[in-house]
Amino acid sequence: MSWDEVLDHGDEAFELSFPPVHGVYPSLTLKAAIVHPCDDQDGGLFDSIVDCEIARDTDAGHARFAEYTTSKTVSHLNDAVQHFQSVLDQCPVGHPDHASALTNLAYARLGGYIQNDLEDIDTTTSLFREAFALRPQGHPDHAFSLYNLIRALNRRYSKEPTAVYIHESAQLCCKLLPLCPEGTYFRSIGVDGAVDYVITECNNLPIDASDEGIHLRRVVLELCPLGHQRRPRALDKLSWVLFERFTQHGSIDDIDESIRLRREAVSLCPEGHADRNGYLINLACSLQSRFDHQGQYRDLNEVISTHEEVLRLRPVGHESRDISLGHLGFALLTRFNHRGVIDDINRAISLHSRATDVAPIWASTS
Repeated sequence: MSWDEVLDHGDEAFELSFPPVHGVYPSLTLKAAIVHPCDDQDGGLFDSIVDCEIARDTDAGHARFAEYTTSKTVSHLNDAVQHFQSVLDQCPVGHPDHASALTNLAYARLGGYIQNDLEDIDTTTSLFREAFALRPQGHPDHAFSLYNLIRALNRRYSKEPTAVYIHESAQLCCKLLPLCPEGTYFRSIGVDGAVDYVITECNNLPIDASDEGIHLRRVVLELCPLGHQRRPRALDKLSWVLFERFTQHGSIDDIDESIRLRREAVSLCPEGHADRNGYLINLACSLQSRFDHQGQYRDLNEVISTHEEVLRLRPVGHESRDISLGHLGFALLTRFNHRGVIDDINRAISLHSRATDVAPIWASTS
C-alpha cells in the first residue's frame, strides 16, 4: 500500500490484512494523520528526532533478527541485539516504550544467544520479568508478556531442572490460558507447546506431599481441563500426593479426595486404554487404605471387584498376571478374616496356587 493510498483514508480507520499464519488471518486497524512542521517549542523537535531514531533502530533490529532466523548468521543476531540495546538505552525507566524495548532485546537474546549459559538466561528472564511488571492485567500486551516470561522460565528449567522455575511457570500458565482461548491467533503461535512442556515436566517431578507440592499438583490439574489428553495423569499425580499425605497424617479428607480423583482417572480411560490397568490398581490401593482406616465393607468389596477387573485385563501369559492374582487373593483373604465366608478363603487359596504356578519366585517371597 502506497503513502497516497494510506492518506486517502483521511481520518477514517482502515484495516490492513496479512497472509494467514497457522490458519489464522492477522490484521491491523490503522488510522493515518498528516503532521505539519512546527517550530521547536519545549524541545518538541528534539523529542521527535529521538522518536525517529528509536523507530529506526527498532525496525533495523527486527529486520536483522528476521534475517538471523532464516540464515542463522551470528553477525545478523549481533546487529539485532545491538540495535535493540540502543533502543533500550534511549528508553529509560518511565519512558512509554521502555517495556517494548525490554521485550525486543530479551526476545532476540532468547532466540539466539542463550544456550547453556545460565547467567545469560537469568539476565534475559529478568528483562522479560521487568517488562511483565510494566504490563499489568488489562494491558493489551499483558498476555504476550506472560507468554514470554513462561518461555524464558521453561528454557531456564530445561538447562537446570530446579523446581522453583517450573513451579512459577505452571502458575503463570494458569493466568495465561484464560487470556487466549482456543482458536485465537495468539494460542496458535506456541502457547499450547509451552503449556504442554510445563505439564509434562511437572508430571515428571517426584512425589512431594508438602503443601507446596500438593498446590503444584492442583495447578497442573487446572491446566488439564476435561477433554485434555493429559488430564488422567494429572489426576493420578494429585491423587498420589494426597495419598502420601494421608499415610503421614491420617486425614480422611485426603484419602477421600484421592479416591475421587482416581475414580475420575479410571473413567477417562475406557476398556482398551493402555493406562486403565494402572489407574485401577491405584484406585484399589486407596480404597484398601480407607478400609484399613475406617473398616467399611463397601470399600473392601470394591477393592475386590477392582482387582477382579484388573485380572481380566491381564490374561494368561501377561507378564504381571501373577501380581494381580496375588492382589486379589490378599483382598479375599482380608474379607474372610473379617467376615468368615468360606468361599473367600477357598478362592484366595486357589489364586495363591495359580500365582505360584505362574511365578514361583514371587510366591516364595510373598
